[in-house]
Amino acid sequence: MDWSDVAETVGKIAPAAGGALYGPLGAAVGSVIADQLGVEQSPEAVSQAVNADPEAPAKLKAIEADLERAHITARTARLGSVNETMRAEVDSDSTLKAGWRGAVGWTFALSCLGVMASVVWAMFQPGSDKAELINSALVIFGIMAAVLGIDINRVGKERLAARGVNSGSFMDAVKARVAGK
Repeated sequence: MDWSDVAETVGKIAPAAGGALYGPLGAAVGSVIADQLGVEQSPEAVSQAVNADPEAPAKLKAIEADLERAHITARTARLGSVNETMRAEVDSDSTLKAGWRGAVGWTFALSCLGVMASVVWAMFQPGSDKAELINSALVIFGIMAAVLGIDINRVGKERLAARGVNSGSFMDAVKARVAGK
């Protein structure tokens, strides 16, 4: 018997813990489950304990809650690290540190502009497939517009946050308007 054979039985009670038994860390999760259930660290022992112990569902739910907490803690730490890095870049006096994102943005925009100019130039060449070239130009324009829109939105939110204004979302504004606020 393998840990993945026990996954369905455990998954009926604790879906996240059961799903984790299928993955590469199945044996490690299985060991934690076995320890929590107070049985030998084997799939057979866990399977028997889950079916026989009336307290097994509560114990499995506790394991699942611990797994979720660990996941949230790890994600929060990762996001905190990213935020620290971004704050250090913004606060830096070095143009290389503080300006690299802008430089990448300008490089991307100029590259797209160059590709767009090449497509327009190719349209005026004899024997060119104008429909295909127009389609390509529209795709490039769509990519440029999406990137620009996302960046404008981000910069706008950063500026509002720096002033202490909560920007909210479009739907928040609609809800406030409907509520008469």
